[in-house]
Amino acid sequence: MKVIMLPCVEGGIGHVSRTATLARALKRADPSVEVEYVIDMVRLRPPNIEMTMQMGYQPRLLPAISRRDRDAIARACFGDADVIVDDTARYLLPLRACVPQAAWVSIPIPPVGDELFGDWPMMKQMDAIIWAYSPVVAMPEELSLVQDLIVKTGPFLDLASVPAREQARAGLGSEPGSPMILYAVRNFPFTREFGTRVLRSVFGAAERLRQGSQPGLRLHLIATHDRHELKSLLGLDAFPDWVRLEGVVPQAEALRHISAADIVLAEGTSTMHEAAALGTPMVLIPGPISETLLLGEALGRHNAAPCLLPDAVTPEAMESAFREILDRPEATRDRTTQARTLVTGGGGVEAAARLVLEIGAKRRATTQA
Repeated sequence: MKVIMLPCVEGGIGHVSRTATLARALKRADPSVEVEYVIDMVRLRPPNIEMTMQMGYQPRLLPAISRRDRDAIARACFGDADVIVDDTARYLLPLRACVPQAAWVSIPIPPVGDELFGDWPMMKQMDAIIWAYSPVVAMPEELSLVQDLIVKTGPFLDLASVPAREQARAGLGSEPGSPMILYAVRNFPFTREFGTRVLRSVFGAAERLRQGSQPGLRLHLIATHDRHELKSLLGLDAFPDWVRLEGVVPQAEALRHISAADIVLAEGTSTMHEAAALGTPMVLIPGPISETLLLGEALGRHNAAPCLLPDAVTPEAMESAFREILDRPEATRDRTTQARTLVTGGGGVEAAARLVLEIGAKRRATTQA
């Protein structure tokens, strides 16, 4: 069976990592399954293609399509698929008409605008819709129009091989008494203005803590390449030795960083789910789109972590949130326990993999009959 992953690539790397988690679950369930990626070059943000390649996939590249070449391009990218799984890329569903043998499974996000309602005629044509969110995020009412196609799995988590905190810290060279704050910059997927404000606030708060009660504190910035740009944004001639920079790292490495951290800055959905499930304290700074705002605010209401909404992100607010975690270990443990409870317990990625395999088997039986 051939499964093609079609992640959204116009935002952060979370859609790539979520489909990668599903790909691993598919291979565990059926080692004979082949998984390929298709990347939409029209909407691509560069870190997403690098992330895909670091996972070991040489993606097929989907160029801009015209009426003249759409059939040939669609067949080249999807012609051997038994199942196409899109993660917030359902706008490409019309290409299914060029490859009618393929089933289509979609993973939507809570509406950024009202597009779930507007897309329902297209969603009716899908074989299944996977709702991959914690129950604290209510399913949008407009999805009742396609209720018969929805399977609620809960978040996709694949954490069995992630080292425990002390092992992860040792692997990263973290020393006792040196709290580590982790922020995945990711090329500012939630707008440059928001990302710049977060970066400056995180750096400023960390600098203040180092000058006060946390002189050994370290800041790890990952999923970023342009050191010159970051120095310019922070007004630095050089990065101090307490700041560590790494580029886009493989998903397993990113999870190791999350496990090792004392605090994770959680902007996106995948980071929120993974940090919560690993029991790592978070400061929620949800990006200014409805998906992340809904999840971040819900986790904040349920006392899973401090939550700073976009307009509230300042160095002072960030420092206060960091102190709340570092200075109150018992309350922090209660919060991480609550966070883990909120994002675990569903069928998760294994349930999603079983669904994809079942749909693929039915489609192959139908087309071969």
